[in-house]
Amino acid sequence: MKTVLFYIAMVLALGATSCSKILDTTPQDFVSPVNYYNTESELESALAGVYDRLGDNRVYAQGMACYMVFSDEFFMKNQMSGMNANIVDASTLELNRHWEALYTGIERANMLLDNIDKAVQVNETKRNEIKGQALFLRAYYYFLLTDEFGAVPLKLKSTKTPEEEPLPGTPVKDIYERIVVDMKQAETLVKSVADYGYNTRITKTTVQGILARVYLTMAGFPLNDVAKYADARIYADKVIKSGLHDLSPDFSLIYINHVKEVFDIKENLWEVEFKGTGQGEIQEAGTIGSYNGITCGIIEIGYGYDYVHATAKLYNAYGAGDLRRDWTVAPFRYVTSGQTATKTNWAADQIYERSNGKWRREYELVLPRNQNMTGTNWPLLRYSDVLLMFAEAENYLNGPSADAYDAVNKVRRRGYGKSITTPDAVADAPAGLAQQDFNELIRNERLRELAFEGLRKHDLVRWGIYPTVMQAQAREYQTNMPVALRDAAVAQAQRVTDRAVLFPIPNSELAVNPNIRQNTGW
Repeated sequence: MKTVLFYIAMVLALGATSCSKILDTTPQDFVSPVNYYNTESELESALAGVYDRLGDNRVYAQGMACYMVFSDEFFMKNQMSGMNANIVDASTLELNRHWEALYTGIERANMLLDNIDKAVQVNETKRNEIKGQALFLRAYYYFLLTDEFGAVPLKLKSTKTPEEEPLPGTPVKDIYERIVVDMKQAETLVKSVADYGYNTRITKTTVQGILARVYLTMAGFPLNDVAKYADARIYADKVIKSGLHDLSPDFSLIYINHVKEVFDIKENLWEVEFKGTGQGEIQEAGTIGSYNGITCGIIEIGYGYDYVHATAKLYNAYGAGDLRRDWTVAPFRYVTSGQTATKTNWAADQIYERSNGKWRREYELVLPRNQNMTGTNWPLLRYSDVLLMFAEAENYLNGPSADAYDAVNKVRRRGYGKSITTPDAVADAPAGLAQQDFNELIRNERLRELAFEGLRKHDLVRWGIYPTVMQAQAREYQTNMPVALRDAAVAQAQRVTDRAVLFPIPNSELAVNPNIRQNTGW
């Protein structure tokens, strides 16, 4: 395919970074592959460019944290236009830029992989470590693209000239098979998280945990290859048995650490690292906590745009005593008067008025605050997710076994503020559930535990129920939502029809690639 990158992208590949742990300096001049990829610092710089696309505004800095992942956990308050309102077609700018950002990451990975063996002066262990990360990231970008767009072009070599023949879409099954091959190879090459002490680099348990997610996806829609449940169980169990990870005893501390830019490598296997307020030369900030945060009109307190609102379905999913509810769904907002703002609780019946409460700007350490940009990290894989993936796969294979119950109950006990190793009559899942009922419990537990973390739409799609669930949400909004919020939310949910399971192939690709087909319905 004709990519959006040519050699001008080399500057970005070598100079951009989303993580100060990855790169501390930036080259100033253009260089060609002939003269680069020779030293360890050059390889690290190129790798930083591959990581960089995770932090793009149309990836995890904003888009994939809210308006690209509409689900039954949230709606966008009073948004009536553009992707904020779930209005999408092939010309949508944010969608086109999202596609381009992911393929930029792939092209940078390809450039690095094509040239890494030139660095003969770099020891093989270091080259393999870098190669493993690049292989994994390329596979991960393809995982996102295939999940969102279906049969996309699978390009495994960097572009050498603009005249290269564009590639057609590759069958989804073939892309997933390549994703698995690359991730399995990466597993043998990357280091342990214990070797770093932070979690923004790809490590062995990160690869294993994401492979569990990939295999669960293959087991569901659209491939429905149920044999992959066994693989998902194996890879989730590898993470569990590694002994490197555990649940944080305090659910709220997970998100406070994200805001404070503090690494917890036990709970969080993999994060996108943002830094400061985006004002430095190599610092990349995001909008986590501002764009999708608690309502607040004062920058000094922590500006929140009041876009992402919880649904009653999410709020009511939590049982009595579940501490996750009032951290996930903010029970308060900031009422502004002049240059001051007062923290004010919502009334008990004001459910739909409540914002995402996970990333609270009051905990930011970098001052002065910026209205839009924050250094809050974004979680890509948490240990609780691994436990729930293990339970889902185990339940499919062996029913609600003791191992499946143990994994779920650890997550639930932590949610209720209990010891995760001690049975608790209030927190623990009901004993003796049938397999189907236990599967439904896991689905609801994923909603409660992982709300607002960009995974719910993915889950609903792989379970084959995304349009059905969202049409039910539209009816719920129509019946029970306050009038002031209703019209926008109903329209957002109603737009999730069968065609919305996949995004349209963007015009930026269609314009240069006559060999690709538009997705059905678009």
